[in-house]
Amino acid sequence: MRIAFFSQWFDPEGGSAAIPGSMVRALESRGHRVDVITGFPNYPSGKVYDGYRVRLHQRERRGSTTVHRVPLYPSHDGSAVRRALNFLTFMVSASTIGTVLARRSRVALVYSTPATVGLAGVLLRTLFRRRFVLYIQDLWPDTLVATGMLPRVLRRQVLALVGWCCDLVYRRSSRIAVISPGMKRLLMDRGVPEHKVDVIYNWVDEDIFRPVPLAVDDAHFTVMYAGNLGDVQGLDVLVRAVARLSDLEDLRVVLVGDGIARDRLQRLAHDLAVSDRVEFAGSRAVTQMADVLASADVQVVSLQDLPLFHATMPSKVQAILACGRPVIVAAPGDAAELVLRSGGGILAAPGDLEAMVAAIRTAYRRRGAELEEMGAAGYGFYCRELSSNVGAVRLEAALLSAVGER
Repeated sequence: MRIAFFSQWFDPEGGSAAIPGSMVRALESRGHRVDVITGFPNYPSGKVYDGYRVRLHQRERRGSTTVHRVPLYPSHDGSAVRRALNFLTFMVSASTIGTVLARRSRVALVYSTPATVGLAGVLLRTLFRRRFVLYIQDLWPDTLVATGMLPRVLRRQVLALVGWCCDLVYRRSSRIAVISPGMKRLLMDRGVPEHKVDVIYNWVDEDIFRPVPLAVDDAHFTVMYAGNLGDVQGLDVLVRAVARLSDLEDLRVVLVGDGIARDRLQRLAHDLAVSDRVEFAGSRAVTQMADVLASADVQVVSLQDLPLFHATMPSKVQAILACGRPVIVAAPGDAAELVLRSGGGILAAPGDLEAMVAAIRTAYRRRGAELEEMGAAGYGFYCRELSSNVGAVRLEAALLSAVGER
């Protein structure tokens, strides 16, 4: 079956932007042909990658996948105006150039983050009568409110417009896939029929994220956060915890990644006199991440305790479990519940300094074999419940259901 895949993010972008590539490869492994409509790579720096320049259309081959790149305004900083331009320019390109490119597909899969991508699916259905499955990664307008991107001046009007657009996309989609049970409940509260929504957890590229031999530094007990260094991650608590754990002389925290909160976190580490125990390691290529994760005793997933994040499933949860690493989860709702079920981690109340200190102490006491058993339990759970084999079958079923819709 020929599938058009709309996503603002795609390989070679890393971090959470690597999820679309793993989805495409999983569908191709089941015999489908996938044509990707995406932007020019710029995540997370906001700068177009070397070897690319923004133009009207660029066609390339990545393995067996045909990738069509259409214009966007590259940005990923704290400016609401520039981020809006980033989202809106891709929405226009995907809805015009992209729908023409996708017209020969039998069905479309729309990877909805940001939600503006969904309008491409609506136009594809309106102009070319191609049905589409919406795969929602984060709910709008909730995300706009939680991240504080909207200026006060037009907040009410923008939220009303975004809400109307989301409702339109929900109605016009044939099926909707979501990444957590909480997200399904929220959609049902907004009037989306239960039978239309499937919970399909994200998976990771298992050629990259897999168990590898450990390379931990025996001289230190290393706690690592790997991902976007943003405000909503609430990483201040992790840095402050280091200052409270001065008795653990061999403890160090490594922050891998980049983002708008990096400078602020570095200043905080300096002010707390823990700069020598908190390392900012910068971004790493996604192909290196299994080895990077294996260089720490325990990983951290962190999100602020905001209502939206109770129904959010950070992609790093699956990445950590797929690598067989133990994890401290300082996140609310579904993410904490999933890790608890997996047996692969330690829970800490998000935003709670005392809870983070206690969780790190617990991991420190369990260092060695006990932590590794925890990681092995998480890996087994990933294979049974979250792997590409499981997710691809469910996603394929949703696409086939859309094709057979009357």
